[in-house]
Amino acid sequence: MSRIKRKKRRVAFMVVIEAACLVALGFGVYKIASSRMEEEKRSEAVAEEAAKEEVLRQQETAEKKRAEELAQWNLILVNNQNAIPEDYTIETAETESGYLVDERIKEPLEDMLADCREAGYSPQIISAFRTRETQQYLYDRTANKSDTAVPGHSEHECGLAVDIIDSASAGWGDPLIDEQEDMPAQKWLMEHCQDYGFILRYPKDKEEITEIIYEPWHYRYVGKDHAEEIMSSGLCLEEYVEDN
Repeated sequence: MSRIKRKKRRVAFMVVIEAACLVALGFGVYKIASSRMEEEKRSEAVAEEAAKEEVLRQQETAEKKRAEELAQWNLILVNNQNAIPEDYTIETAETESGYLVDERIKEPLEDMLADCREAGYSPQIISAFRTRETQQYLYDRTANKSDTAVPGHSEHECGLAVDIIDSASAGWGDPLIDEQEDMPAQKWLMEHCQDYGFILRYPKDKEEITEIIYEPWHYRYVGKDHAEEIMSSGLCLEEYVEDN
C-alpha cells in the first residue's frame, strides 16, 4: 500500500473517530439536557401537587373554622324546624326595666339603646327572655299562630332576642304592628343595630323562609361581624347559616 493511500486511510479513520466523538458528545449533552428537563418536570409536578394540597388544606381549615363559628351560641338557629337543644342553658342578666337577657348580650344591648337615646330617640324594651311556660301561654292565646313562635322554638327562650319599640308608640292599642317601622327610634335601630351585633330577625321579604310575620321590632344578637354581613347582604338568618 502506498504512502498516499495509508495517509488517506489515516485521515478517514480520524474523521470517523472525530465524528463518533461528536456523536457521543452530542448524545451525552442530549442525555444531560433530557435529564434536566425530566428533573424540572418532576420538580414542577411536585410543586404543583404541593400547591394543590396547600389550597385544599386552606379550604379545609376555612371550612372547619366556619363550621365552628356557625356552631357558636350566638348563631344558634331557632325556628319552627329547629328546636332549642334540650341541653341548651344560659345565664341571664337583668337589663332595662327588669327584663332578662343572656348575660353575654347585656352590654351590647345597653350600648345600642344608650346610643339611640344619645341620638335623640326613645327606644323601649317590651319583651326579652321568656321561659318555656311563658312562651306556651302566649302561643295558646294567639289567634294567628304565625304571630308567635311555637314553644321550644322561640328565640326569646334563648335570651338572644329583644322586642324594642319607640316609646311614643307604647300607648297604641298594639304597638307590635308594621307601622312600628316608621317610628324614629325604630328607623335608627334598623339602620344601626348591626354595629352592636344585632340583626332585624324577621325582615319584610323573608316571611316564607322564616315562617314568621314581618316584625320591625324583633332584634336578635348574632355578633358584630355576622350582623354586619347579614344586614348588608339582605339575608335572613336561615339563609346566612345555610349559605355558610
